[in-house]
Amino acid sequence: MSDDREFLRSELLAVAAAVVPDQRPVVTHDPGPIAPGVLFDGRGPATVARVTVQTGNPRSPDPAAEVEAAANALRARGWTAEVVPEEDGHYRVAATREGFDVAVHAWSADWRITFTGETPAP
Repeated sequence: MSDDREFLRSELLAVAAAVVPDQRPVVTHDPGPIAPGVLFDGRGPATVARVTVQTGNPRSPDPAAEVEAAANALRARGWTAEVVPEEDGHYRVAATREGFDVAVHAWSADWRITFTGETPAP
C-alpha cells in the first residue's frame, strides 16, 4: 500500500509542477490508507489511499489552459486522461492508470488547481 501511495503522491506532485512550473505544489490532504467501505459493508481489509495536491498562479489564472496542460502532462506520464467539458466555470480532467484514479479540478472563480488521486483497492 505504501508503494502505491508514494507513487500516486509523486505523480500528482510532478504533474502539478508541470502545469504551473513557477509555483511549488503543496500536498493538502494525505491521511494515509483508509477503508472506504468499512462502515457500510464490513470490507475492513480493502484499503485505499487518497492524496490531494494544489497549486496555481494567482497572477494569471487560466483554468481551461491549466486542465488541458494537466491532461497532456498525465498522458505524457502514461495515464489515460480525458478533459471533461466545462460546466458553469468548472473545468475537469479524469485520468486512470493501472487501477489508479485521478481527478483534476479548476474553477473560473478561483486561481487554484486541485489534483486528487486514489490508489487501487487490493
